[in-house]
Amino acid sequence: MTSRALSLGALACALAAAAAPAQNVNPDISVIGDIRAFTTNDQSDPKEGRLQLDLASVELALQGYLNPFVRADVYIGYHDGDFEVEEAYATVLRGLPGGLQLRAGKYRVDFGKLNLLHPHAYSFLDTPLLHQAYLGEEGLADVGVNLNWQWPLGKSALTLSGNVLKGDFARPHEHGGEPHAHSTWRLLSLRALDEEEPGQEAVETDLGYTQRLSLFVPTGAYAGVEVGLNALQGKLDTLTGREVRLRGADLKYRWAPDRYRSLTVQGEWIRSRRDVLHHHHHGALALDEDHHHLERRSADGFFAFFDWRFAQRWNFGAIGERFDHPEEDGVTGKRAGVFAGFQVMEESTMVRLLLRRTEGTELHRPVREAILQLVFSLGPHKAHWF
Repeated sequence: MTSRALSLGALACALAAAAAPAQNVNPDISVIGDIRAFTTNDQSDPKEGRLQLDLASVELALQGYLNPFVRADVYIGYHDGDFEVEEAYATVLRGLPGGLQLRAGKYRVDFGKLNLLHPHAYSFLDTPLLHQAYLGEEGLADVGVNLNWQWPLGKSALTLSGNVLKGDFARPHEHGGEPHAHSTWRLLSLRALDEEEPGQEAVETDLGYTQRLSLFVPTGAYAGVEVGLNALQGKLDTLTGREVRLRGADLKYRWAPDRYRSLTVQGEWIRSRRDVLHHHHHGALALDEDHHHLERRSADGFFAFFDWRFAQRWNFGAIGERFDHPEEDGVTGKRAGVFAGFQVMEESTMVRLLLRRTEGTELHRPVREAILQLVFSLGPHKAHWF
């Protein structure tokens, strides 16, 4: 081979290497849609007992590497007629001292394992009642900075994670009024009778903090278990001094001997301690003076489920949930459901069926629902098996 040929070959390799980073600048673009048909015996639903259709959500995902060390993810969601930036963050995966990873932007916080996932990835369709009550209607997401450090322990791994959050997670949530969510809305939106509606008042939040410690231990060639401990501290309102503190624990076991079969067993427990504000007016001489009384209330709840993928395109499972209302004594809710899923050819299109029953102290009778879901994924971001 002549020197000229060698030079041309070297030049071609250099041009290909230079072009590769430019090509990687273009992000992966995906669209995920969630379409549902459902019926319910909820007496508060004007269409009780009738078949209803709903476009529950549409999600646009833009994902890609900025360079070999950093990637960016952006998720824009459409829910109930509104568009919202659900997540927009950059992650430094490597290059930091001590093997640290850093994430900054708006993201789903790693309080437990489940909160990191978008609901379209749930085999049981909807965010558990426990998370809706304690973390927010759509889970715990906020603008913040995360540091994550993993320490190998032989075949096991210990992970320590911490977040500094803007505090938007502590603002009052406006629970949606979807026709198929009336029972959930009534369970979660209660307020004490002598408490003014928090949404009517100006609140001033402050920085919040979360910590997570988890240990992953392999239990065989194809299985492993992860145990996690979680904590959150934040201000509900600096003007009145209201605070919120959460403590939690989670457990996940997964067995996957091949690409067609898997078993996931997962559960989570959370204890909530939060200040509830009461307003009192004392006497005619103090009509213009508000007397604030803070009461710290404790509540807890849990959920647990299993998901068994028994064939290449089929899965089934069950979920159970229970929680105490975080702001109202004596108000509880519980829910149980069974679900099944089917991939149409592969994971870009999934059909899921959920049958569930919801009970609560504020419900006159148990609410039963049957929901048929079609999830489609256009692009590389799929509605993966749980």
